[in-house]
Amino acid sequence: MSAQTVTFQRQSTEPASVIRIYRHDAVGDAPIPADSVLLKFLAAPVNPQDLLVIAGRYPVQPHHRYNDEPIPGYDGVARVERVGTDVDALEPGDHVIPRAHGLGTWRTEAVVPAAAVLKVSKSLEPTTASLLKTGCSTAYLLLESCPSLCPGEWVVLNAATGWIARMVVQFALLKGCPSICVIRDRDDVEATRQSLLDQGARVVVTESQLAKEGPAAIAAGKRVTLALDAVFGQSGQRLAAMLAPGATYINYGSLGGAGGQLVLSQELIFWKQITFKNFRLSQALGRYTEDAQIDLLSWFTELFEEGKITAPPVNRVDWEEDRDGGNLEKKVQLVLARAGGKVGPAVGCTKHVVQF
Repeated sequence: MSAQTVTFQRQSTEPASVIRIYRHDAVGDAPIPADSVLLKFLAAPVNPQDLLVIAGRYPVQPHHRYNDEPIPGYDGVARVERVGTDVDALEPGDHVIPRAHGLGTWRTEAVVPAAAVLKVSKSLEPTTASLLKTGCSTAYLLLESCPSLCPGEWVVLNAATGWIARMVVQFALLKGCPSICVIRDRDDVEATRQSLLDQGARVVVTESQLAKEGPAAIAAGKRVTLALDAVFGQSGQRLAAMLAPGATYINYGSLGGAGGQLVLSQELIFWKQITFKNFRLSQALGRYTEDAQIDLLSWFTELFEEGKITAPPVNRVDWEEDRDGGNLEKKVQLVLARAGGKVGPAVGCTKHVVQF
């Protein structure tokens, strides 16, 4: 029985050109360390940070290697196949997700310390479970980063077709806060607008519409107290201009490119006294104990099961060889190219999730 592991040969802004897939013997019944677990991965997404990791532009690099090459993939869900003799918190059949960045989820199986994973509910569909941490946790904690947010106040966010943004809209609605979603100009604007409205957004505008009509016109009659910026540059600037006095602006991405700039005017800093913050998931989660993180993930699962939130759409990619057995590499290269090709990912690209 064979297993497969994805690695990258060198750092590159073109991930599809440097990845390779190794086929090797599965662990099978071979002994594993006493403190470790044998995992069978069920699903793993391609996130923007994965492309940044391969480009060498992310602060946390992979912790695991195969044939002395780094294994990418920081998010995913796996089933526990076997446990070491000293492991009592997990048992075969449990589903788990990575506790921290760097686990290397782009592989069919792995032996890792039990302390490197967190248990999640087996009832959740694997593609959704694979995004619990980076998707749900990020969305929820972005809102929690603004403790002064009150029911009736508005949230504005860009790159609103993304998985995290769609979850932000739903979590904000649970708090009684309507959302203004800013999306890139595209051919299917009306269909995209409707999909966001169906998921709870109150207002959906394109970047060009916002630039033409002006932030003040779009925000008229609304007290916008939180801006969540995943693009930076001019897009982020327009979000900041919509904020009410005393509001909070949080940046959590730079899909517009690393060279973007945000002008902090006298109006923003002194007259409106806007608070500008950066968000990092690892820091935000670090404030939670392990039990608290598990409770949070369990709560997300309950919300999904009760229909109070719904998983945004993803592109599911089946991990399997074609009949000739030689096109798996091409499939992975195509997924990476569609996910962005060059760093960063294509703005508005539907997230790809590999199903093993």
